[in-house]
Amino acid sequence: MNVPYQLPVLLYHRVIPETGITGKHKLHVWENTFRKQMQWLKDNQYQTLTFRDLAPGNYDLKKEKQIILTFDDGYEDNYQTLFPVLKEFGFKAVIFLVTQCRQNDWSIAQGEPALNLMSPAQLKEMDAYGIEFGGHTQHHVDLKNADTQKQEQEITGCYHDLEQLFGKKPVSFSYPYGAYNSNTPGLVRKAGFNYAVTTIFGPEEFDKDIFSIRRLEIRPKSALFNFKRKASGRYFSTNIFNFLFTQ
Repeated sequence: MNVPYQLPVLLYHRVIPETGITGKHKLHVWENTFRKQMQWLKDNQYQTLTFRDLAPGNYDLKKEKQIILTFDDGYEDNYQTLFPVLKEFGFKAVIFLVTQCRQNDWSIAQGEPALNLMSPAQLKEMDAYGIEFGGHTQHHVDLKNADTQKQEQEITGCYHDLEQLFGKKPVSFSYPYGAYNSNTPGLVRKAGFNYAVTTIFGPEEFDKDIFSIRRLEIRPKSALFNFKRKASGRYFSTNIFNFLFTQ
């Protein structure tokens, strides 16, 4: 059955051990669960891409068994727990950084535990390995409800923070909360980013609007079967179940 393929972009936040600190919004995935997901990708010969891989514009987006793993915010457990697993499997990922916070200041007031973000030294080590770092504003601002001046300050400031830290121009951006208004994509483009990702919003086709790329979120209770559906590249198709059960 010829089911349309779309390059899957997955959304994570934290990967933590069984003894790790969780929060009420459940933005984590357990380390053992994540390792099983990566093992499935490895066993099925998937290639992990970054947006920097796509930046020249000459990559075959329809080539199957390729995937982009993305992580929002830049929590320290991305270095402590996620990074060793990625190295174990030889995989890459994209991490979107809040560049002017050292902790998750935006969510502590909502009852989340205080969590450290990664240090510059940790970020540079991961960058040298091949992890891509993109922008997530300077202070995790809700861009949808911010005026144009505030949006531009947060987006452009984030771009320059990343450029200064890594010594190269960043290419990708993630809207905090997946939220933005009609002015925001243009400001992201103006700042210098080449791609921007949302959450559940945006067109199903990866390249239909590269400043509104839809992602599929992986949560703590996402079973391996559900992960396989989302990683298949055919998750949005009305024929997804037919595809999975006829292979």
